[in-house]
Amino acid sequence: MSFFDFFLFYLYFVKYIAIFLIIFIFLFGIDDLFIDLMYWKEVLLGINSKENREENVKTDIEQSYMAIMIPAWQEDGVIEKMVSLLASSCKYDNFHIFVGTYPNDLATTACIEEVCTEYKNVHNVICEKPGPTSKADCLNNIFNYILFEENRKGIKFSGFILHDSEDVTHSYELSLFNTYLPEYDLIQIPVYPYVRKWYQFTSSHYIDEFSELHEKDLLVRMSMTGHVPSAGVGTCLSRRALFRLARSGGGKPFDCRSLTEDYDISVRLKQWGMSEIFVRSVAKNISFKGSDDSDNPSLVCVREFFPSSFNAAVRQKSRWIIGIVFQGWKNIGWSKNWKMNYFLWRDRRCVLSNTVSFLSMAVFLQIACISIYQIIFKDSYFFLSIFDDYFLLEYISYANILFFINRLIHRFIFVRRFYGLLSAFISIPRTLWSNIINFFSNIRALYLFFSKDNIMKISWDKTKHDFPDIKNS
Repeated sequence: MSFFDFFLFYLYFVKYIAIFLIIFIFLFGIDDLFIDLMYWKEVLLGINSKENREENVKTDIEQSYMAIMIPAWQEDGVIEKMVSLLASSCKYDNFHIFVGTYPNDLATTACIEEVCTEYKNVHNVICEKPGPTSKADCLNNIFNYILFEENRKGIKFSGFILHDSEDVTHSYELSLFNTYLPEYDLIQIPVYPYVRKWYQFTSSHYIDEFSELHEKDLLVRMSMTGHVPSAGVGTCLSRRALFRLARSGGGKPFDCRSLTEDYDISVRLKQWGMSEIFVRSVAKNISFKGSDDSDNPSLVCVREFFPSSFNAAVRQKSRWIIGIVFQGWKNIGWSKNWKMNYFLWRDRRCVLSNTVSFLSMAVFLQIACISIYQIIFKDSYFFLSIFDDYFLLEYISYANILFFINRLIHRFIFVRRFYGLLSAFISIPRTLWSNIINFFSNIRALYLFFSKDNIMKISWDKTKHDFPDIKNS
């Protein structure tokens, strides 16, 4: 077989791959367009409107006791900064911070013990087993210690807040949770990644994804199903919810089989009929200093740095894919409610959509190179003629181009709201880089899933964390 024959054979192969990709992109485009239309319909009708979402945080009501739960494994150099800032800047009186550490992680334990000497409401919870176990196991150890502390001090916590060691919290976060706790069992506030350098696309692509997720997608999901997936940070659970989870888990509220215990608990609570809400609230008419130095300092949200290296981002996202897609499918399954199933499908479709997006880029690049070749060498073979047979696919391709432009426009809109015009414009080329990260995250997730004897035994997949230099005043 000559090279020419091989190349033609290869092009026919690419052709049928392209047909497959065009159809799937079209279906995903319709799926995403539906969410976009639902969002704008809700905006026009005033559902989840800015006026309804950005309410005053009530600081003049009785303060319930709050327990902040922070699992930590090898977080020395980060955790002490986070906890000190949280303890000193929080505009709330009745709260305790419980940090889970491990007996074989002496550096992290020493950091927390030092903070405990300065703040009496900070507690070092040393887990029973040496680390790393899992975040769920660490949180279960913290839960047991909280029960001990309640009996020792004769208090009862009403809210249990989940945070990570790299989180920068808003000064009035607990006041917001205290405002909504009487009515809701799970309260989630937005997460906005910190901006590094504009050219650091790996860390900045989280900006694009969280902006669209926490300004559009979750609002539509909440209005259609009442389900709000926990982000694992900035999540408050009511006492009723946490103890219901504990009863279901034999005294362990967090499922140690899951790598995304936060997502797991939100689905289970919804299945039990508990109320969940996603709150974008502004602390209006309140001036404060301290932990929040965002571009929109009055918005009650969580800020943090996300991984800046390609490998770290792939590790983190592959863990999310394993937990949400594979373990979620096995442990949670499907619901009897079609609306809930629709959003579970959207959660799990990433195994397909991430692959389709990456392969589409690869096919487009090859076709573009062939087109350039034919423009330069006008007497060459017209290789692209093999793609001319399917006129229907041509129209679908035009629709896909419009879907892609629609995605870029929506991403631009929601990134601009919090991060400004520069980040919004840069989000356009970042989309391509995020497709690459998501594809390799897929590959790693599939590899781990099929290579592990028991996927449930994957231990804490550590991501190195950074903490911003913020001075409390």
